[in-house]
Amino acid sequence: MKISNTGSLLILGLGAWAIYKYNNMNEDEQTAIKDKSKKLFDEHVSPFISNALSLGNDGKEKMQEIFAR
Repeated sequence: MKISNTGSLLILGLGAWAIYKYNNMNEDEQTAIKDKSKKLFDEHVSPFISNALSLGNDGKEKMQEIFAR
C-alpha cells in the first residue's frame, strides 16, 4: 500500500498539530487525555494483543508485566 506524498504530508501535519494542542493543554486536561487513552487501550487494543500473543485468560496481568518494563 503506497501513500502519496500529499497524504504523507497531511498525516505529518495532523501529528504535529496534535502535539501542539497537547503541549498547550493544562495539567488537568492532559491527565484526562491520558486516562481516556489508557481506558481505550485496555478495552479495545489489549484484548487483540492478548489474543495475538496467545496469553489466554490471564493476559491482562502478563500485558501489565510486559509494558511495566
